[in-house]
Amino acid sequence: MSAFLTPVQTAFYTRLAAEVSTATTYDDVPGQSEGMPDESFPYIVIGEDDSTSWDTDDTLGSVVLCTLHIFSRYEGKKEVKAVMGAVYDALHRQAANLTATGYRFVDCLHDFSEVVDDNDGVTRHGICRYRVTLEKE
Repeated sequence: MSAFLTPVQTAFYTRLAAEVSTATTYDDVPGQSEGMPDESFPYIVIGEDDSTSWDTDDTLGSVVLCTLHIFSRYEGKKEVKAVMGAVYDALHRQAANLTATGYRFVDCLHDFSEVVDDNDGVTRHGICRYRVTLEKE
């Protein structure tokens, strides 16, 4: 079912890059020898995903769980929560606005969110997961 992972990643990247102007969206954060400078924050990383079959008699489909990571260096949790809210607005129940060639998005639902402090003591880390149902056209 990995054939369904790339369309979700593509659709999420396109949608978040267009709708969340307060944070840059990455599939892979560019490495920098001194680490990420503070002005590079906040940012979103499209992270782990998995796929479960959602086939019917005449359609190939999948339910994909996709985890997003939001990183902020704002001293409190306000900024990371604001970006998470913008991500929610861009994705939750927005299947009609998700596109990838050859696929139809049936639904996109927020599954969970949490905010934790990273081990460096400076970075706030928002984690949220979305459940996407899609089928091949």
